[in-house]
Amino acid sequence: MPTLNGSTQKGRSFNTQEIQRAIWIVLTALIVSVILFGGYYYWDRYVRLKDKSPMEMDIERLEQAIREDPQNPDARVALAEYYLRSGMPQKALEQANQVLKVYPEHEGALLIAGIAYVRLNQPEASLAPLEKFVELRKDRPMAGVDTALETAYYFLGESYVKLNRPEDAIPVLEAALKITPTDADALYQAGVAYQATGELETALERYHRAVRLVPDFLEAYQGMVESYSALNQPDYVVYAQGMEAFCRKDYQTAQDYLEQATEALPDFAPAFLGLGLTYEQMGDLEAALAAVERALELQPNDFAILQARGRIQAALDSKK
Repeated sequence: MPTLNGSTQKGRSFNTQEIQRAIWIVLTALIVSVILFGGYYYWDRYVRLKDKSPMEMDIERLEQAIREDPQNPDARVALAEYYLRSGMPQKALEQANQVLKVYPEHEGALLIAGIAYVRLNQPEASLAPLEKFVELRKDRPMAGVDTALETAYYFLGESYVKLNRPEDAIPVLEAALKITPTDADALYQAGVAYQATGELETALERYHRAVRLVPDFLEAYQGMVESYSALNQPDYVVYAQGMEAFCRKDYQTAQDYLEQATEALPDFAPAFLGLGLTYEQMGDLEAALAAVERALELQPNDFAILQARGRIQAALDSKK
């Protein structure tokens, strides 16, 4: 039987909101036992070795486990995941590829390899492992709630977008959103893909859903500016420009744009919400509450608006 090479080579992290994403990988009981083995000794040592973080100590323990048993694929995958979470995608990729040489359908290794390639800005290379991972899991009974599958769909869609293949990106990003409808990053990437195919109204719907979840999602507002401009809707462009300024913390510019937008679009709730958030940042809580209340009249029971109103009202109450 082929063996795993025990040696490892000596070793881009995200510059977008992707760095906030949790990477959910389903590991075997063996991996969990490797990570948690010797918990008492870990904490005993950690109390004394304050210069090392828990993550660093877990990595050291896994590295030692691999030196002792280089044939253990699950330990390598566990270490690769730790490397990935620690911002070391090249090291993660090396460990995952060691496993894939021997076990080409090892799901944990496939997912980690795909994500590592994305983080290393190698979208073309990410396709094969991510596509294989999706193929292995997409038809399973629990696929509709499989967060690891959702992660693979997301990164596969992002890679297709980067490779200027929006037609391929759309179905996998929509598949990700069926599993996790509140994934703002997937909504944004879907918006980019729809915009690239000329489906501007659909792109805008995805962008708006993304910013309801992440109100300071700069890239989504930039997509809105482009899409509204292409649709020749200048008042909505002004709204999106105001929110761009808000994201950049240029609140005076945001106020100017958003006041103009609310005057031109008196029935457009997002503009009133944006104006309320801007007033809030500028310390004008009375004006902020009035703007948010108007947004709520236009869009009752909207979670983002209700959340903003509750926060602003609480701030006002604390001043009484």
